[in-house]
Amino acid sequence: MTRTSSQPKIEDKVIVFFDMCSSSTILEDLHSTGNLHAMRNLLIDMKKRLILLNEGGRFEPYKFIGDGWVLLFPPDVSAKELILILEQLSRFYRDALVEHITPLLQSQPDVMGLTFGVDKGALIRMVMMDRVEYIGRALNVASRLQSAIKDRDRKPAYKALLSKHAFEGLDMADGLRQTWNVTRKLRNIRDGKPCDCVKMKLYVGAPKKMKPLAATKFS
Repeated sequence: MTRTSSQPKIEDKVIVFFDMCSSSTILEDLHSTGNLHAMRNLLIDMKKRLILLNEGGRFEPYKFIGDGWVLLFPPDVSAKELILILEQLSRFYRDALVEHITPLLQSQPDVMGLTFGVDKGALIRMVMMDRVEYIGRALNVASRLQSAIKDRDRKPAYKALLSKHAFEGLDMADGLRQTWNVTRKLRNIRDGKPCDCVKMKLYVGAPKKMKPLAATKFS
């Protein structure tokens, strides 16, 4: 456990929060028909997919938050690598929904998919209850960005909202993906003043038939 006299260890990270749209509605529907195992199996497969995507330590799957994850990337991660990982994850989730979840739903929610919030900044690393934990403003901002992706957007699935700081730090090439400069009020951030953000549409492509997990390869 971190001692109170220890100097804090500060690490720069690119933080990604992602969330499953309409997860509460989906869970309620599956529960009513006795199919909660389908969501459990989806979450297990998502965990396996994250492990595969993280081959070589490309990022840290920091924390599961009930209907999504927090991922920590090194500060020098390239925009292209970050986007490709988010898109590969999105394709897997999109196809897994079609394969395992939507056939069991009595009523399909209007919005299904993943949404992402991205910020970049310094985090304090500590050990709490024998677990590595991080604290820092950038974690809070990334979480609020992920929530705000749905503001003024009727089709938020498979989009990311990045802080202006994170977008500029990633040094994204023009035209790499479709983006919009937007302002959003983030809860408990900057006293409610609008924050400059960049919304990005991820390229997910058309649904395709699922392949066995072990046989899937990534480019």
